[in-house]
Amino acid sequence: MATWNVRYYIDPETGLPHVYNHDITEDEVQEVLARPGEDRQGYEGARVAIGQTQAGRCLRVIYVPDPEPGSVFDHVVRVARQGFDRVSSAQTKEADMKTKHFPPGWDEERVRRVLSHYEQQTDEQAAAEDEAAFKGKRQTVVQVPVELMPVIREMIAQYQATAKA
Repeated sequence: MATWNVRYYIDPETGLPHVYNHDITEDEVQEVLARPGEDRQGYEGARVAIGQTQAGRCLRVIYVPDPEPGSVFDHVVRVARQGFDRVSSAQTKEADMKTKHFPPGWDEERVRRVLSHYEQQTDEQAAAEDEAAFKGKRQTVVQVPVELMPVIREMIAQYQATAKA
């Protein structure tokens, strides 16, 4: 399994990665990013990776590709389909995760807007957003070998950085 350099959004109230608020572990985030069933454009420039963990848990990982190869900034993860997954305990991590370093064009306010958008979504709204992504005229969906995902994410990050320049 490919390992990503994931920088987590640190919840200002707890001082811990925000994913812990959802009873999701860092290993589960890695598993979904390594083998997403779907990876698409999300709200306000974020990306949405939907996939299953090795334990069968179905998750939506909301992230921003970093310009640095193999690196992403993760700000929220939610259980994709409520009701059929187990709850895992949060793992502790090194203190260096507490440093807030946002990707280019991102700041605390923008991350909070995206967090609010996804955390207030109902399952029906999330499904509607997923379906609408397939109807867009500026993007396409292509099945690729999962081994190519690191290269594809890198290309997307480079493309976005160039488009904003």
